[in-house]
Amino acid sequence: MAVATALYPLFNAMSACGIKGSKKERKFVFIQLTGGNDGLNTLIPIDRYKEIKNARPNLFIPENKVLGLKGSAVTGLHPAMGGIRDMYDNNLIGFVQGVGYENPNYSHFRSQDIWLSGSSATDVLYTGWMARFLETNFRNYPKGFPNSVQTDPPAIKVGDMGTFLFEGSAMDMSIVIDPMAENADAGLPNINASDPAGFAAPQLKGIREILQQTEHYSDTIQKAMKVPFQHSKLYPEAGKNPLADQLKMVVKLINGGLQTSIYHVDLKGFDTHSAQVDPTNTTKGNHAELLEQLSQALVCFWDDVSKMGREDEISGMTFSEFGRRITSNSAHGTDHGAAQPLMFFGAGVQPGITGTNPVIPQKVNNTDNLEKQYDFRSIYRSVLQGWMGGEEASIKQVLQGNFEDIRIFR
Repeated sequence: MAVATALYPLFNAMSACGIKGSKKERKFVFIQLTGGNDGLNTLIPIDRYKEIKNARPNLFIPENKVLGLKGSAVTGLHPAMGGIRDMYDNNLIGFVQGVGYENPNYSHFRSQDIWLSGSSATDVLYTGWMARFLETNFRNYPKGFPNSVQTDPPAIKVGDMGTFLFEGSAMDMSIVIDPMAENADAGLPNINASDPAGFAAPQLKGIREILQQTEHYSDTIQKAMKVPFQHSKLYPEAGKNPLADQLKMVVKLINGGLQTSIYHVDLKGFDTHSAQVDPTNTTKGNHAELLEQLSQALVCFWDDVSKMGREDEISGMTFSEFGRRITSNSAHGTDHGAAQPLMFFGAGVQPGITGTNPVIPQKVNNTDNLEKQYDFRSIYRSVLQGWMGGEEASIKQVLQGNFEDIRIFR
């Protein structure tokens, strides 16, 4: 295990205390499906099949291959998501349909900024929405952190680089951990060298300060990593499923006693403009492989959570920067779209499907999008209040407005 050393301001951490107003033991895991996930081929509206076949004749999943969901005759899952279907049938999965924002932006970079900062399409914010929430509880960071009471980072990004989600007003509020390395100090530059000189001196000094802040948390992370744990036998071989590797690291840190409250992992490759499906079998292809990795990783992760006996303390969600268009293109793919379904997992989630199946016009063109049913900031509000115990005034400040409360958790 190594603290990532790429030149991103994403290496420091906040306090180890549980989130104010919530149970100290609660953890939340964000799974980012990077690239823009095709919601219509993920959470499939069975009652819209005539329209789907018309809109995406070279892409749709045959109806007899769709995985049925307990209690629903009108909605199913992609056939690669068998593990998630089983979790759903055991009341461990909830979906929210049609999540997006007004005036959607179809740029990967800008839409990711919007989702991670919690801004409107017309506003630009320079901090992540989760970082702003952490700052309402841990003021003046990084001064005074870590300390004898607050020893662990509250936010960790597991993967190859950081996330804007944790970008604070003074410094990033997370550290980045490589799930495949073994030594927490491997590859760190000399953080005790003399101050740099030259044109880039301020930037280099800032990076060094971030790495120095990270070093403060190295011992506590190494200690957590050394606590033995017999992981689920369901995990694939290391390197076969990057999301499974990342979630396995999350389990290792939680089991090791780390009091970190927020984790972020990601699965890349969802920008499926071409080869989204195998032309000879639309249940196969790039999208199917990604959804299979997501399903496999989540099943392995939850098996570990159960082994720890912490089912009531851990929850999480998936999200992407946008969905895909209703129509398919000639390359057996889909182009950038708008609204998308989000998935929540854990024993504490409200199981089932919130919202209705998307409306698909009988006459559809290549600019048509799935309509928004819920603003994505309503999702954030519900997570902050329903799971993390955030106070109303703090939530309003973090999200810069009032948003609808959605019942995502029991």
